Amino acid sequence: MSALRITRRILVAAAPVAAAVLFTGVAAAAPPQGMGTAVTIGCLNQGSLASATAVTAQAGPEASPAIGAGQVLFSTAPALGPVPAAGQVTVGWLNRDTGQAGLTELVGTYPNLSAVVNTGPGNVLTTVFGSVGLASGPICNSTPATGMIFVP
Repeated sequence: MSALRITRRILVAAAPVAAAVLFTGVAAAAPPQGMGTAVTIGCLNQGSLASATAVTAQAGPEASPAIGAGQVLFSTAPALGPVPAAGQVTVGWLNRDTGQAGLTELVGTYPNLSAVVNTGPGNVLTTVFGSVGLASGPICNSTPATGMIFVP
């Protein structure tokens, strides 16, 4: 087989691979994953006996919102009204693959709180817990919400 023919065969075989490597965009991160719902029961809130807050986690990398590789964005949002006047929410996490662990307080204006946490890559077990304050009443604790997320 001639050198020209060998070169042509190599180029024909390698061209699709080279094009895929050169023109592949950044993969989009997975959408936010539900971690459950934290329920506050027995604390009168604007005529209701309960309220619920949804908790989500989104692994990076992601450009908007800014989440790096090995990081998770934890967020809360109202799931069932009425919405309490204030709240403090903490995420406890354990990376089962690396042994890293930590506690992170979510920040923002309740009920829309969030924080980006450097968990490292691996399977991350989470629990989200906290308390809510009502405009005219006592501070009440919420039931914890738990979940697992894979962080690439």
